Amino acid sequence: MHKISLVINTLNEESNISDCIKSAGDTIDEVIVCDMYSDDSTVEIAKSCGAEVVFHDRVGFVEPARHFAISKAKYEWVLVLDADERMTDVLMGKLQEIVKKDKSDLVTFYWLNEYFGDYLIESSFRVPRFFRKKIYMKYYTDSEIEIHKNFRILEEKVSNKIELSTDYYLIHHAYPTIEKYVVKTIGMYARIEAEEMHKNGVKFSVSKLILDPVKTFFRNYFIKGGYKNKVRGFIKTVLFSGYRFSVWSNLWLIEETKMTGNE
Repeated sequence: MHKISLVINTLNEESNISDCIKSAGDTIDEVIVCDMYSDDSTVEIAKSCGAEVVFHDRVGFVEPARHFAISKAKYEWVLVLDADERMTDVLMGKLQEIVKKDKSDLVTFYWLNEYFGDYLIESSFRVPRFFRKKIYMKYYTDSEIEIHKNFRILEEKVSNKIELSTDYYLIHHAYPTIEKYVVKTIGMYARIEAEEMHKNGVKFSVSKLILDPVKTFFRNYFIKGGYKNKVRGFIKTVLFSGYRFSVWSNLWLIEETKMTGNE
């Protein structure tokens, strides 16, 4: 029998961790929770749900801790969830079916994301969150430490994969409020991405500051169908374009600060 390890990274997720673990059902053979020394009851709740808890230094965002968490999994197949994500019975059943057939190394599927009080299928991309551990370990590189870069190389390198339809998706309680999007994405994530760009030698450009948000809006609203989601889709697209503007603005500030010596 091919067994499955569920891996979850956490930081102060006491309101989410129990429901996340339970959503995978009793067909999971092992639950690994990799915690960044939470200040709340995340660890105690995870243990009460039968999880094995390991710890990683608090680093501000999840990517640096992913590889460590996955390395702790005992079994052949790994399912990766964030604490604010939920499996559906339909998706879990499909993954079990794929494991039994034993003919692939990677499975990608969609997100059903919560945005401002309703849910939108992110049909423009699938997430590579179910794979054989040995394949992940084989292709892993330090490039995945960068924000939002987890599993991209895995998806690029593995040809023996299954891409599920929109009938199979994770439920992601992403942004129930606009405030959370502004604080987390336009605030924190944009700053972190700008810091990584600066570290990698990317230079600020006025043209990028202006054109990147415009291109982002056009691509996501018109080409990828954001307009289909009416007012909610428009607000989401404007905010995501604002994220791109914030990334370049932060890069400008980093360079300006270093130039003036006001670090």
